[in-house]
Amino acid sequence: MVSHQRTLTTRSVWLLVSCAALCAASLARAQTVTAVKDCTFSPCNVTGNFPIVGRFRLTAPTFNWEALYTGTVQNFYVSQGGANIADIKLNSTVGQTAGTGNLPKGVWFISISTALMGAGSYSVYGSTVFGDPHIATTNGVHYDFQGAGEFVLLKNGAGFEVQSRMTPVSTTAPAAPEPRTDLSTCVSINTAAALKTARHRVTYQPGLKGGQIDPKGMELRLDGKLLEHLPSQGLKLDDGSTIVKDTQTGIVNINYADETSVKLIPNWWAGPNLWYLDFDMSPPEHAVGVAGPVPADGWLPALADGSSLGTKPVPAVDRYKAVYVKFADSWRVTDASTMFDYVPGTSTKDFTVADWPRQDGQCSLPDTTPLKGTTLEVAQNVCKGVVVPHLHRACLQDVMATGDKVFGRSYVKGQGPLKAKTKVSNRKESY
Repeated sequence: MVSHQRTLTTRSVWLLVSCAALCAASLARAQTVTAVKDCTFSPCNVTGNFPIVGRFRLTAPTFNWEALYTGTVQNFYVSQGGANIADIKLNSTVGQTAGTGNLPKGVWFISISTALMGAGSYSVYGSTVFGDPHIATTNGVHYDFQGAGEFVLLKNGAGFEVQSRMTPVSTTAPAAPEPRTDLSTCVSINTAAALKTARHRVTYQPGLKGGQIDPKGMELRLDGKLLEHLPSQGLKLDDGSTIVKDTQTGIVNINYADETSVKLIPNWWAGPNLWYLDFDMSPPEHAVGVAGPVPADGWLPALADGSSLGTKPVPAVDRYKAVYVKFADSWRVTDASTMFDYVPGTSTKDFTVADWPRQDGQCSLPDTTPLKGTTLEVAQNVCKGVVVPHLHRACLQDVMATGDKVFGRSYVKGQGPLKAKTKVSNRKESY
């Protein structure tokens, strides 16, 4: 365990060097990339959440795509030639809204500027863990995981690993069931992150001030030492990884030498007085964990030993035990495997609540004011600015479960601002 004692500045670290063009370019590496076409007026208006509309980089052949069409049903095309070229159709049937693609690694574009893609929102993403942990696996399966403790989200055998600390949230009632697990459970939230690069360990955790969580921001640490005053271009480590932090939003990007990346998105939640994180990842090949691929013979990702959970149980009690006992304990970190920083005298056990979510549906916690949920109508109004389809669904679930509007703001922050604009023809689509 590493205590919070030493401070690391850019002047005192020999193994870090500031980077210029390299780090600037790394900001365009894609986790969730979204392109939106609005044909309410002529010509159509196209926006995106990266400087080059629709540009994304595949760091593994398998990726996820999703679309929310407006008007008539559409197709989803991509190209390596640019957003105005359509070479490869991802959907197998007209109007298909989601799927998993498999293409060569490298730079690609959502073909949003072609007449073959009509009005709507189109997204490409790797693996995400947002809000009351809504998991999007590396092969496009969506499920909720409301564990409490510290877990391995993704790891491979080449030095890549991401861990999350999940903390219970006090509510008056369980959240509604989601289709994959079909369980109605109490909820939790991601409150800290720990990552491993080839040679180093990076953590992003709430700062402590006077025994209370500091609303001013979270603490970014490298090998247990506090990172302060990072240059705007970011810092490059001696293993080729870079760390970039946006001083305005607190968003941290860890970009690896092999082009994989992890984006950590912090959000302050004034009600429960805590920081929570969203994870947006462009993972390497062969990554496993809570957000790893679901095997063909399973209904959830494989266990840490590589075995499958097999067929989805019918009784709810058996599904609960499969998810929150067998699966959760398989990917729960230990004193030997944890990468987090701890206050002296504490360990991963201090953050573990083995019986969360509670089977009896009692979701209130001692010394808290439980949050009360709200209606779908209210949630739809709160989440109307979230255009990425799977994030929009997650936003609705979180607002309904907690009744708090904070999730509307955090999901908009997570998807990124839609700034880049171009005008394209709104000619009738032809298949």
